[in-house]
Amino acid sequence: MEALPNNWADIQPDSVYLSISGLLVSFGSEQIKLGLKYDQKGKHLKAIEKGLVPPRGNLGLVASQESGYDLKSKVLGKGGDRRFHAKFIDGILHFPGLVTEH
Repeated sequence: MEALPNNWADIQPDSVYLSISGLLVSFGSEQIKLGLKYDQKGKHLKAIEKGLVPPRGNLGLVASQESGYDLKSKVLGKGGDRRFHAKFIDGILHFPGLVTEH
């Protein structure tokens, strides 16, 4: 199992990666496009690497309020206005390409 790359350009659609927090994650091609567009510094990838965190004042994954989604990435500072949403499919946290602003 490959480790999660630290930039979007190195991620292949629908490949499964292992984060340092132990999560299996995958990304749809639309999510990779959105990551390249909105997350050039890889902050959301660092949040995904960190895994589940308390919802206030932390970079990481928190519960998603979107119907049909389980978790969303949360970053602080510049770029922190966007969230990338993901859902568990067969034990793999998949990011299909839903981005919201908060």
